[in-house]
Amino acid sequence: MHASTTSKTELEIGAKLGAIIQDTKSRSQLIENPTEVLSGIGVNSEVTIFADTADLVHLIVPANVDADRVAASDDAYFEELGRAALGNCYYEDLPE
Repeated sequence: MHASTTSKTELEIGAKLGAIIQDTKSRSQLIENPTEVLSGIGVNSEVTIFADTADLVHLIVPANVDADRVAASDDAYFEELGRAALGNCYYEDLPE
């Protein structure tokens, strides 16, 4: 059985990150200086930021893939991988 848990701290960080990404000025600061902005919300890690644009969407390849679930053709797992890979990629108006 596959179980995924999210801690209260992870949810709080996720909410703060979501607020940053939705605010134009904060989003720009995150892209320009991710270490400083992330440390301000409790994430102490060096990261590389890849910001999607209307012309460019980044695909995230998960670090670990459950080979048994892939071999079993687990549709729910494929959906989970797809959501993880595409993150919040959504455009009402698709780029031409």
